[in-house]
Amino acid sequence: MSARYSQEWVDALVSKGGRSTVEALRLLYVVSDTEEGKVAFHLDFADGMAAGTAGKLPRGEKADVTVTAKESALVKLWSGERSRDAAFMAGDLKIEGAYQRWLDELVPMFADGDWAAAWSSATA
Repeated sequence: MSARYSQEWVDALVSKGGRSTVEALRLLYVVSDTEEGKVAFHLDFADGMAAGTAGKLPRGEKADVTVTAKESALVKLWSGERSRDAAFMAGDLKIEGAYQRWLDELVPMFADGDWAAAWSSATA
């Protein structure tokens, strides 16, 4: 697996992101068109903390929110070159599950402060 989406990459993202304002939520990213094909990682939020794991969810477990996109679209989102709204409206970003929680809780948290910086640095 490339450096991006490895456990070390996920750990760095979470440590830079800092505390969470989201309670009891599992977010799964499914990224297509990477050098390795389709890859996944998930972030778990609970009690003001975030944890992340590279790879798919364990068998039988589900995410509250699943974000599916091509790597090129995500890199533009994470670097701030493209808005989430524009990507979603163009069909480059698919959100499944608790869409309202994504919109109300995750988008604002990821857009500000430490999390915004963490996502921006995730493109390196």
